[in-house]
Amino acid sequence: MHNTTPPLTSTARSTERFLWIALLIGNLCAVVTLWFTGSSHYYLTTAGDGNLLIAFGRLTGLLLEFVILFQLILIARITPIERVFPYDRMNKLHRWIGYSLLALLFAHPLLLIIGYGAVTDHAPLAQTASFFTEWEDVWNAFIGTILFLYASILSIPVIRKKLRYELWHGTHLLMYLAIALSFGHQISSGDVTRGGALKYWLALNFSVFGVLLFFRFIKPVTKFLDISFRVSKVIKETADTYSVYLTGRSIERFHFAPGQFANISFLQKGMWSIHPFSFSQEENGETLRFTMKELGDHTKQLGTLRPGTHVLIDGPHGYFTLERAMRKKILLIAGGIGVTPLRAMAGALEGSGKSATLLYGVRTVADIAFRSEFDALNERGVCAVHYIVSTPTEGYESGYLDQEKLLRLVPDFPERDIFICGPAPMMDATIALLRKLGVTQDHLHFEKFSM
Repeated sequence: MHNTTPPLTSTARSTERFLWIALLIGNLCAVVTLWFTGSSHYYLTTAGDGNLLIAFGRLTGLLLEFVILFQLILIARITPIERVFPYDRMNKLHRWIGYSLLALLFAHPLLLIIGYGAVTDHAPLAQTASFFTEWEDVWNAFIGTILFLYASILSIPVIRKKLRYELWHGTHLLMYLAIALSFGHQISSGDVTRGGALKYWLALNFSVFGVLLFFRFIKPVTKFLDISFRVSKVIKETADTYSVYLTGRSIERFHFAPGQFANISFLQKGMWSIHPFSFSQEENGETLRFTMKELGDHTKQLGTLRPGTHVLIDGPHGYFTLERAMRKKILLIAGGIGVTPLRAMAGALEGSGKSATLLYGVRTVADIAFRSEFDALNERGVCAVHYIVSTPTEGYESGYLDQEKLLRLVPDFPERDIFICGPAPMMDATIALLRKLGVTQDHLHFEKFSM
C-alpha cells in the first residue's frame, strides 16, 4: 500500500501523458456538445442578437464549472498524474488557469444580463433584479461568486506574498463552499437540467470530487491510522532550521524516493495547518526526517514541537527524484533550505555506483545544514562537497555560483545529470546559466514550489 510507483520509461510516460490529455479534451468536447445541443434554439433563432448572447452566456457557465473541476484535479495530488506531469508545472498551470476562471466568472452573468435584457427589453439593473427574484438558486450562485472572487483576489502574487500561508490556505478552502452553493444553480437552469446531460454532469462532478476526497483526505487518514506517525525528536540544525524525526508503527512499510516531499500537519495546538516539506534523509526503515526553516507563524513554533505529537502525512509527492537521472555522474546544486531534498539524494547514492558532487550555497557558514553528514559523505567518496558562502569567509568559496566557479569546481558538468533546488531567484539564475552553457532539458532537473 505504501510502495512508491516504479519509474516509467520515457515511452510509457509519453503514452500516459497523451491519455490524460485526451481524457481532458474528450470531456471538454462533451461539455461543448451539451451546450451546442441544449442552447441551439438560442443561436439558431432570428429574434435578435440578445439570444446569441444568451447562448454564449450559458456556454461560459458550463466552461466555468469545467475549469473549476480541472483546477481541483490539478491540486488533488493524484499519484498516476503526478508521475507524468511535474508538480511545479501543474502548480503553474493552476495559477494561470485561475485567471481564465476570473474572466469566465465575469462573462457568464454579464452576457446573460445583456442578452435577456435585449430579449425582454429590460434595462441591466431590472434584468439583474429579475434573475434574483424569479430564477432558482441565483442567490446561492451569487454568494458562491463572491467567495470565488475573494479567494482569487488573495491569490494575486502581489497580495499573496503579504499573507501568512495559513490565511491563504484557509481562504482557499472557501472554494469548496462556493462550488457547493453554485451547484444547484447549474442543474436547475441551463443545458444540464435533464436527461443524459444531467446524468453526465452529475457523473463528471461527483467523479472529480470523489477522486479529490480519496487522494487529499481518505488516503492520508488511512496511512495515519495504519502507521500512526508521531514525532520522535526535534533537532536544531542551524539558528533557524530544525529537523523533525518521525517514527510510527511498522514505519518500514512507508516508502518514498529521495527528492520527494510530503504535505504535513502536526496535530499540536497552533500547528494543524498543512505545509509541504521535503524528506531530508534517505530511507532507513526506522525514522522519517523533514527539515524546515522558520519562515512563518507555523514554522516559528517548531522549537515547541513535542515528542509524541501525532502527524498527518499526505505523500510522498513529486517528480524531482534520482530516477530521472540517465547518467552515472550527478551534480547537485543547492541554495539555502533547498538542500533538504538533495541531502536525501546524496545519501541514497552510496553504493549505487554513481558519483556525485554537491555545490551548496549559503549566506554564512553558520547557515550550513547537515555539515557533519555532508563531510562524512565527502570523506567516504560518496559525494564531493563544495560550500559557497555569499559572505566572504576564509577557507570557503565566496559569492555566488557563477560560470567561473562551475567550470573550475565541476569541469565535467556537461557529462552529468543536474538537480537544482533553492530559492526561486537562485534557481532561475542557475538554470539560465546552465542552459547558456549548453545543458539540455533532459539532463536538467528541478521543481519550483514558490511560483
